[in-house]
Amino acid sequence: MACMIGRILVTTLLGVALLLAADPTGTWTGDQPGRDGNTYNITFKLKADGTKLTGTMGGDQFEQPIQNGEIHGDDISFTVHLEFGDGIDLKYTGKVAADKIDFKVQRGGDDKAQPFVAKKTQ
Repeated sequence: MACMIGRILVTTLLGVALLLAADPTGTWTGDQPGRDGNTYNITFKLKADGTKLTGTMGGDQFEQPIQNGEIHGDDISFTVHLEFGDGIDLKYTGKVAADKIDFKVQRGGDDKAQPFVAKKTQ
């Protein structure tokens, strides 16, 4: 009986934690650091569907789909492939709060991830 009550309690707590997780669905804008030391204003349009994350990432002159998007609680991750020159893969990880995402972006082949914040605009 105690084991059954424990299972019910754990299941309830997990369900509450999932309901309280911040929702990444919406439009987010931030200044992403570039390799050249400049920052670039980037907009993310994200949509959550269970543990799957879809959407786009774009700037002034481009918009690319995100790939391999995942959600685990408040943590999100996805990749974006940009066709500039030889092409470049960007790996994003982030922690979602009500009005911001604390991102880290890593360029393909780089060891260091660069942090930046995106604010919810819609």
